[in-house]
Amino acid sequence: MKVIDFFRDMFGSKNEISLNEKFQDTLNSIAVEEFAINTAINLIASCIAKCEFKTFYKNKEIKKDEYYTWNIEPNKNQNSTEFIQELISKLLYNNEALVVDINGEFIIADSFYKKEYAIIEDYFENVTIKDYEFNKRFYMSDVLYFKLNNKDISLLLNKLMDGYNKLLNMAIGKYKRAGGRKGIVNLDAIAKGDEEKKKLIDEMFSKSFKAYFENENAVINLPKGVKYEEKSGENGRKATSEITDIQILVKEAFERSAQAFKIPPALLRGDIADIEKLTDNFLTFCIDPLVDLLSSEINRKRIGKKEYLSGTKIKIDTTCIKHIDIFAIAEKIDKLISTGMYSVDEIRKKLKDTILNTDWSEKHWITKNYSDISDIENTKGGEKNE
Repeated sequence: MKVIDFFRDMFGSKNEISLNEKFQDTLNSIAVEEFAINTAINLIASCIAKCEFKTFYKNKEIKKDEYYTWNIEPNKNQNSTEFIQELISKLLYNNEALVVDINGEFIIADSFYKKEYAIIEDYFENVTIKDYEFNKRFYMSDVLYFKLNNKDISLLLNKLMDGYNKLLNMAIGKYKRAGGRKGIVNLDAIAKGDEEKKKLIDEMFSKSFKAYFENENAVINLPKGVKYEEKSGENGRKATSEITDIQILVKEAFERSAQAFKIPPALLRGDIADIEKLTDNFLTFCIDPLVDLLSSEINRKRIGKKEYLSGTKIKIDTTCIKHIDIFAIAEKIDKLISTGMYSVDEIRKKLKDTILNTDWSEKHWITKNYSDISDIENTKGGEKNE
């Protein structure tokens, strides 16, 4: 087969062809898949980026270099929000992520090769960051390596989405056929060997009729011997059933993405009904496991066993994710303070308010309504038994 014949079979018998025109359907299907997956990943990454990395020394909260690194500036080119969003995005999309320590700064690798062993320590080679490749080995004990499942969830999800893409293309094609304009062209017999007339007819179909159908207002000059008749009726009406089919398939794609990343589907779609329950579900089954993965790896590599058991650790606070209306929870705030659960400054900190740093605001208070149970048992008629 000649090369020109191959391309004509693929793109048609046009003298001028466009790659964008041929690949548009493929790009549309990929866009739906990418949009659903990236929407889920961005939601998770943005939520974890809001968390505060709290640092403790012997069970007492402190704010020093480690706190500043995780909450403000992991490296000179990124702030903490950008860093965490990139880290979580790579972790969810690639099923793994590697962070290397370069002169006290945390850098997220773009690509790497991992050499695994059964007993001895694993190491990483060919570590690249943007256009720079490190000419050294990074051993497991010297890096932060995060890994999700044994099976790549994104790969499995892509295979699942492929089926939805095919169905979506069918639905879009059905919609186009239902709403497209149709007509009949009558041509006089073309004289055998009349190449000039054949060329004229080809240009009429590839250019003149194309412009006529694509423009809202247009006229067309028909050559002699050509008659065109517009066909109208039910086939020319865009039925709502075709639009519904497309909407259902897009919804299904989003629900499968939400299911894969353990996000409540209604939350990913942006529904606001029962938003508080959906958020709690999202935090419990999606955010908390990822946060545990992060904190475990950070503590075992950055803190170590001895220091961790003595109360030195990093804890990721997920309460920062939910928006808090102080007027809606005023009674709960009073209860938390009056039972001695939190001090005034601790409550103000959780509410993102300025702490007072006074002696009384740092104390824990308890009302007289709460007494030792032994005092209650020894009391009769408001008086204590002698």
